[in-house]
Amino acid sequence: MKHKQEIKQVNQSLGKSASIGIFTGFQFAVSLVSFGVGFFIVFLCGLGIIWSILIGLWFSATTLVLSGKKPYLFWSRVFPGVPIWTRGYVKYSSPLEKKRAGSKKVKSWY
Repeated sequence: MKHKQEIKQVNQSLGKSASIGIFTGFQFAVSLVSFGVGFFIVFLCGLGIIWSILIGLWFSATTLVLSGKKPYLFWSRVFPGVPIWTRGYVKYSSPLEKKRAGSKKVKSWY
């Protein structure tokens, strides 16, 4: 029995997310749900159909920005620097001892 090497065709979309245009299926579904939630909340408040659509679009656009492949590009502009945490030591002073030591009287301006 000879083993012939055959070229097998493989589906190119295996392992990839379903896409609708430039968005993944997950992003599209979440965006659709967030639009509906925003629209429903504003419509219940009685602001009208135009404001409901605008707020719904704003909700869905925000969801698309935050659920993308690289949301850190958005967050790095909001919070540009990462804080550096260091360990430090401070002598504990009880608030009761501060009260016994005396307090300055605050002058009133009126």
